[in-house]
Amino acid sequence: MFSKTISKLRHSLALRLTVWYAGIFVVFSIIAFILAYFSVAAVLQVQTDEDLEEDISEFAAFMRLGGIERVKKEILLETQGKEAQQVFFRFWAIDGSLLATSDLSSWPGLTESTENLAQVRSAHKPLLVTLKLEQYEYDVRSITAFIGPDTILQIGESLEDNEDLLAVLLRGFLVMLAVVVLFGGPIGWFMAKRALRGVQEITDAASAIADGALDQRVSARSQGDELDRLAHTFNTMLDRIQSLIVGMREMTDNLAHDLRSPLGRMRAAAEIALTHNGSNLDVETIAATTTEECDRLLEMINTTLDIAEAESGAAKLKLVDIDLIELINDALELFQSVAEDKAIILNADLPKQCRIRGDRQRLQRVVASLLDNALKYTAEGGRVTLVLINEKGQIKLSIKDTGIGMSADEATRIFERFYRCDQSRTQHGNGLGLNLALAFVHAHSGDISVESAPKQGSNFTVTLPYAQVL
Repeated sequence: MFSKTISKLRHSLALRLTVWYAGIFVVFSIIAFILAYFSVAAVLQVQTDEDLEEDISEFAAFMRLGGIERVKKEILLETQGKEAQQVFFRFWAIDGSLLATSDLSSWPGLTESTENLAQVRSAHKPLLVTLKLEQYEYDVRSITAFIGPDTILQIGESLEDNEDLLAVLLRGFLVMLAVVVLFGGPIGWFMAKRALRGVQEITDAASAIADGALDQRVSARSQGDELDRLAHTFNTMLDRIQSLIVGMREMTDNLAHDLRSPLGRMRAAAEIALTHNGSNLDVETIAATTTEECDRLLEMINTTLDIAEAESGAAKLKLVDIDLIELINDALELFQSVAEDKAIILNADLPKQCRIRGDRQRLQRVVASLLDNALKYTAEGGRVTLVLINEKGQIKLSIKDTGIGMSADEATRIFERFYRCDQSRTQHGNGLGLNLALAFVHAHSGDISVESAPKQGSNFTVTLPYAQVL
């Protein structure tokens, strides 16, 4: 059990984020400290050099006012007490002979500065160097320069204070880094777990859904961040999946209902043929009925396959130049007899010319399906009107009827596969015509919309985009 917990923790995203964040923070903290450390060291050295240059200027002024004796007096004052351990002075003549020094007992390992003297004499400007004395704990910063025409002065100052300050800075950083590592890990773990809490909720919801709880949803925190958007998208996906499953169940129920009737009639006809010695006319009637029912089943299956092919994008459109006016007139001529049988006025308002590029057979089935639907649900003496508009490179074909209409809820589902409104159950059909029309129009990058109200008729509008218009 313990090993499983360790393994799970080792593969935890929260742990990896904590380690990464802590590592990155530590690395950048070290880099920032190094930059700060060397910046402070540089500032301290510049300040030390400026102080040494000011001291040279002061001793040069003393040399001009009181000669070397005045300089020696000032040096004696500068090296009283503990100052003798912090600063030293040495005088040389221009020929390199040593004239005087301060007390050098606190500066073991201090050697002659012949090379430095030579550089000062040749360049005739101050020379700043850092001395590393073998028997002295700290580095020494020294300046060698002329304070008179024939006198060279060297001032050396211990860098003890500077190095102590940098050491304190280093210790402070190490303590701070230890505190960060000690407390940063738990805090980082807490923040990572808190940030990933929404992901864990989604994971739990997905696990519950995998076990069959399709009504499971992820709660959104209404903060508008990435996790909220992920939760919203996840819930939307679940709603879509659930609606698809419900639709599949309804489709299966409708399909079973539509298949049961023709199969029952076919079976009854077969039983009659087996149990009765009917006449040739009876046999022919039974055969005709069976053939008719088989045709209905085949039509239903073929239509379903056509819809599935179009919706999946596998349908290959045979694009040709089409005279849409001619196509609509052919459809009107085909359904004219149906309209006359029900005393329905069938008319059209068409422009003089409208040509598009599309699949002729599929567009014919779209128009035929919409016309058949309009005539089927329009009572005797009603009216069906086709209006074709070609404006701004967009085609709109409107098929308006004065039929039974439908409610708003029904209108949102009318294009679903096998869906039939309650008042249409008595009519012949299988609920696939409008779904097939929509699939074919979508294949042409178009759309179908409907406006309807109960007992006020319906208006279906087919829209084809500019890309399909010639």
